[in-house]
Amino acid sequence: MPPDTGATNPSSRDGSSTWTKLGLRRAPWLTGALVAVTGAGGIAQHILPDLLGQLERSPAGLQGQWWRIVTALLVQDGGLFGLVSNMIFLGAIGAVAEQVCTRRRWMVQYFGTGLLAELVGYAWQPIGGGNSIAICGLASAVAVTAWRDRVRLAPWGLSAVLVWCGALLAPLWEPLILLGIIAGVAAGRAVQTGRRAGPAVLVGVLVAGAVLSAAANIHGAAILIGAVLALLPGKPRRT
Repeated sequence: MPPDTGATNPSSRDGSSTWTKLGLRRAPWLTGALVAVTGAGGIAQHILPDLLGQLERSPAGLQGQWWRIVTALLVQDGGLFGLVSNMIFLGAIGAVAEQVCTRRRWMVQYFGTGLLAELVGYAWQPIGGGNSIAICGLASAVAVTAWRDRVRLAPWGLSAVLVWCGALLAPLWEPLILLGIIAGVAAGRAVQTGRRAGPAVLVGVLVAGAVLSAAANIHGAAILIGAVLALLPGKPRRT
């Protein structure tokens, strides 16, 4: 996935001093829209207790209720904590991905990864819901871009990706979240000091994907699917 190669002007287009202070070159409105829509779905399921069962991934999706492959991305099976954490990571990782992807490519990474991982879910985890698998597609896009090292990413962006991987690994062994945090801090400092962190970040993301896949966790498949999609040729983002 070729990143943006054009020069940027912080005051041009939809850029503002607020975004540039955060290390962003343009307002991540697409990310904000997905946070709003997905957040609304998560809130709705708490108001309507039956909604999760009607929209989540389940064997019924293979028996005529095909819409579940899409609606499963709009509800959360992790309760309120899962909803809040997914929205935070979507906001952070999505905003960084929106700097280096065209918005069309952003959508492919998010929904392409999410829908393909849902199919894997029918084999590995046939019941569930959440947009975390779609976030994995964006995380992989950021990691691939960092590996290619063609644009300068916000240091906290790489940190968010590695902390996200640690959070996904935590159900296998809780201390792994600490490993993700430590790796994230190290990557952020490396970028701040001008050192290249991209290859190490990509290796960390792919290792997380492989470990999770070995445990039949669909987040592992989502990470690897997202990496493959990110490596496909595409039109660079123009600013």
